[in-house]
Formats: sequence, C-alpha cells, structure tokens
Amino acid sequence: MKLLAGQIRIPRTRCRGDQLAHLQSLGRRLREACREATPDLVVLPELAAQEYGDAAFACLRDLDDNLEGPVFETFAGLARELGCHVAYGAARRHEPRRNGARRNGARHVISQVLVSPEGRVAGIYDKLHCAQFGASGEAAYFAPGEHLLVADIAGWRVGVMICYDLRFPELARRLADEGVELVLHPVAFTPDFSFASWHAFVTARAMERQVYWLSLNRAGDAWGHSLLCPPLVDETHLPQTFGNEEALRWFTLDRGALTAARERLPLSRDRRDDIDALPLWRPDWE
Repeated sequence: MKLLAGQIRIPRTRCRGDQLAHLQSLGRRLREACREATPDLVVLPELAAQEYGDAAFACLRDLDDNLEGPVFETFAGLARELGCHVAYGAARRHEPRRNGARRNGARHVISQVLVSPEGRVAGIYDKLHCAQFGASGEAAYFAPGEHLLVADIAGWRVGVMICYDLRFPELARRLADEGVELVLHPVAFTPDFSFASWHAFVTARAMERQVYWLSLNRAGDAWGHSLLCPPLVDETHLPQTFGNEEALRWFTLDRGALTAARERLPLSRDRRDDIDALPLWRPDWE
C-alpha cells in the first residue's frame, strides 16, 4: 500500500471563513504532493478541518461537518481528483444510535471520515474515549462514539482509533481480532504530561497486535512528532518519526514484512483466550 501521511499545520479557525481558507490551502498542498504519484490512501490528523482547543470548540456550530457541506465536499473532491481514499478528521453533528440519548448531552463527535475514490463516504469512526485531562477538554463539547470501523483499502484491512483511544488495549485487541493489518491513529497530542509516553504506547500496541500503526499529529511548535511503527521493532526495523514541522510523507507498507513478523513471533498461536476466566490463586491450594 502507498500511503501519504499529512502532518499538516492548521491555522486559527474560529469561523467558516477561516476554515474554508484553511481547506483551500490544504487541498493545494495535497494536490502538489500527489502531482507525480497517486497514493492508495491519504491520511490526515484528528480534527484536521479545524483548530484544536476550547476557542474553536466553542464555535463548533460554524465549523462542523454534516457530510454535505464544504468540509466533506473538499475531501470528496480531492479523493475523486486523485483517485484514492482519503481519511480526514472533523467535528461531526452527533446522532445517537443507541438508547436514544446523548451520553453527556454533547451535540458533536470527533470523527475520522473515510472517503472512497468515487467521493462517497466509505466509513466513519467516532472517537470512543473523550480526553478530559492535561491540555485536553473534550468532554464538555463531544460525545463518545458508539461503533468501530474496519475497512478494506487496496487489499489491506484497515482499522481506526483516535488519540486517547490508544490508552485502552481492548480496542486494539478487537481490531486485531477483526483482521486489521494497519491502524490509522489520528491524534492531537500537545506536550502535556501524557506526551512523553505516547510513542511508547504506539510501539507497544503495534508489536502486541503485530500491525502497522500510523499515529499522525498536526504540525507546529506544540505538536508534531508523528510516527509510523512497523509490526515488529528490532535492530533493522524501527519506527519512522517526524519532527514538528509540516510534512507530507510517503510510505510503502510491506505485506511481506507483516507476514514475517507474525511468523517470527507467533503471538496469535500462543495467545490464551481463557485469561479472564482463570481463578486467582488461593492459599488453601497448597
């Protein structure tokens, strides 16, 4: 699979006009990056259509994506023009499907929208775990998601999770059980106390699930440092990392490396599915 990962700089967006200017500029940069080659998939960060933070979150009514307006049309047009899938992040109006109510009263979700080469919605993932610690204050504005997303792209099984979702291993395990080979992990990581452990979590998740893992941040002095982690890290296969500047980087994923990693370290063969049912040791067993 040929992958174009965009660690993009996102300007101040407090109104639709700000957002449209950002999207037009971003579209030009992506088209230029694809002038001589076509990727199978373009990936952009969490909330790529807007600024991250309370000031922009307070303007969600002006910035949200209802899959009919200018945000979706920008990326649908790009997908059609390039002839590839595009995965972009946006705030989306929330329509609860379970229990008929929003769990925290919020009217939006943090979504990663997958667009097909024909410019149609190919999948939507809504962030399951809203971050409410450190530099993140999402719970007042966003509701947690209610479903997972797995899609087939260029012969690869692709799963999605967003930022804080990384901290919950059961989600990565479920995606692996669904046959996922590549995890798209768009993020908005800024250097609060959780930043130092971010790469360690990515490496652990990629290796324990034996998948490629793209953890993609926005660019900027307080952002950046995205990484692509292979399914097995050793002295010759290391994560590929970004700096903090804007970068549109090409990657080619190697199915042979994926197969070799799983054969070399046969975790699926040796995994036990009865762990939750095992009893705790008791002194009277001696």
